[in-house]
Amino acid sequence: MRTGRGVGPTLLVAVLVAVGLVLGPLGASPVQAADDGLDLVTKATYTLAPKDAVVHVAVVVTATNTKPNLVEQTTNGTRTTRYFYERASLVLPRESARVRASAGGARLTVTQRRQPDYTVTDVAFRSDLFYHQSLAFRVDFDLPAGAPRSRSDIRIGAAFATFYVWAFGDAGDVRVVVPAGFTVTTSGSALETSGAGTAATTLSATGVTDISQWYAIIVAERPAALTSERIDLAGGEHLVIRAWPEDAEWRTQVGDVLRKGLPALVELVGLDWPVVGDIEVDEVHTPLLEGYGGIFHVDENQIEISEDLDELTIVHEASHAWFNSGLFVGRWINEGFADDYAARVLDQVSTGGQTFDPVSPDSEGHVALNDWTFPGRIADATTDARETFGYDASWRVLDALVTDVGEDGMRKVIRAADAGQIAYVGGGTPETGAAPADWQRFLDLLEELGGSTKAGDLFRSWVVTPAQAKLLDDRDAAREAYKALVGSGAGWLPGIAIRQPMADWDFETATTRISAAAAILATRDRIASLASTAGVAPPANLESAYEAATDLSPVAALADEQLAAVEAVADAKTIVTADRDPVTSLGLLGEDPDGEVAAAVAAIGAGDTARASAAAARAAMLIAAAPESGRVRLLGGGGLIIGGGLLAGGSAMLLRRRRRPETEAFAAMEPPDSYVTLGAPPAEAAGQEPATPRDEEPQ
Repeated sequence: MRTGRGVGPTLLVAVLVAVGLVLGPLGASPVQAADDGLDLVTKATYTLAPKDAVVHVAVVVTATNTKPNLVEQTTNGTRTTRYFYERASLVLPRESARVRASAGGARLTVTQRRQPDYTVTDVAFRSDLFYHQSLAFRVDFDLPAGAPRSRSDIRIGAAFATFYVWAFGDAGDVRVVVPAGFTVTTSGSALETSGAGTAATTLSATGVTDISQWYAIIVAERPAALTSERIDLAGGEHLVIRAWPEDAEWRTQVGDVLRKGLPALVELVGLDWPVVGDIEVDEVHTPLLEGYGGIFHVDENQIEISEDLDELTIVHEASHAWFNSGLFVGRWINEGFADDYAARVLDQVSTGGQTFDPVSPDSEGHVALNDWTFPGRIADATTDARETFGYDASWRVLDALVTDVGEDGMRKVIRAADAGQIAYVGGGTPETGAAPADWQRFLDLLEELGGSTKAGDLFRSWVVTPAQAKLLDDRDAAREAYKALVGSGAGWLPGIAIRQPMADWDFETATTRISAAAAILATRDRIASLASTAGVAPPANLESAYEAATDLSPVAALADEQLAAVEAVADAKTIVTADRDPVTSLGLLGEDPDGEVAAAVAAIGAGDTARASAAAARAAMLIAAAPESGRVRLLGGGGLIIGGGLLAGGSAMLLRRRRRPETEAFAAMEPPDSYVTLGAPPAEAAGQEPATPRDEEPQ
């Protein structure tokens, strides 16, 4: 403060500096405190200069002193205090370089005080600025490009540029000029766009007053200027690596990792490379990925990988050619596979040794993995913790599963999922056509095809919600019943009528049908036991009907029919093979119950239960009717059995019958120790033509 004393009124002069700072939000600039008596109205122009790898910034400032003089009455008269400004302060980005100030073509003195996130720049006026006075000056500075993978948020090159813009002072305008050929996008505060294509693009905002909240991020891209390196591998993998011309290190390392890693990845996954045509792999400024290291745009066959050069990210993103919603439904499955398989590939082709950070089900940010969804961007600490947990937990679970079933076992699981194969395999070719595998079918495939013994516990601990845990309980009970059924089948596998509801997790239907199938197997066992006892081959078609069943009711009916048929054949065989008396044997002359039994046995083996039952019934009927038929034949021949002999024509005589080939069985059945000798009938003895025997009458 300078003071002056003279005759009359006293004059005091106070020097003020407008320098109070208020920090704005992330990306916004620190600004001068409001109502400090010095109004700074600015016009800022940002000009992108890719060839120079810099953004030139010019800020034209009009400073006006709005702090009134202070007039006070004292015992000595009137005292006036006049306030003036010797300098003003602007807050510039921390990356600002070559800062200079001028007014009317003359250089002004600039003093800078650097802070971690910004720089306070003081500009000394050429003369003091008193109340109601204004002056203009200009501040120029550059925003130089940060090198790839540097702390700077600014990147400026021939193909890609990104930088942020602030407004300055108490109010102002902002203008951004981007050379022709760049496609420009912005985020943050609104900017109006004019020009494009062959002309420069101009973005502007006028009358900005919320200086502490105003900021914008500029992204300018010229894809034609990216370097392009083609990779064609023997397995049909075609990639085009597109990098910033200024970053040869990124281009070289990404290409080397993919050349070595993709063949190993194809072998590990067990499926051919699934992408037809080229995949474009583009270098991206890390902050533009909003917290992520890379993105695979499946529908566009494009991979974006950050400039950070993380090998795990490079292979991880390439693995999403398989591990996406076309193969598995569930973010944790695809991300877990991508991380675990990338690490396993790098163990083969690079330094390797990468793994998930220590994590437990109740770690910070924990979530049931089935509820872990993509947030869009990582914008706060809560989202960051949740994403960190999700990636680490998914990787941990998939690593445990691959270790459990082995890499070969997991290849079987992946192939089955890719084919849309049902997890529960029957007697024929596995059914296919299912939708992409969700967590339920993935679990089924792991246990049914992969033979996992740990999947159930892992899913309970990490994957399912409390409501889904109850579903796992129902599944466990149904699987125990299913396992018992398979065991009871002794090689007979359940049909789709049971396997489909098991695969659909419709366990109520599945257990009902398992009970029905168990009853069919019990009938099968009774058939087999009875057939074995009777020396009969059981029907051969029940097994195929059981394994192909889409409806168990017809199979149960078939089993019952076959049981009845086997019982009938067994009974008929017992009856037919029993000892016969002479009269029964006589009654069977010309009949063939043994042939009927043989036909019934053959029909049983062929599964023709109707023919078998009919033949068995005929055999039983022949045996049942034989005694009566034998007696009729004896009486019709004029004979009557009395004691051990045969009376004919009132005289006792021994009858002798000529043996014929078709009656040898009857002769063999003569009672032991019989002395009866068959002779010619009386008519023959009298010289008459012999009567046609009864058993030779035309049938």
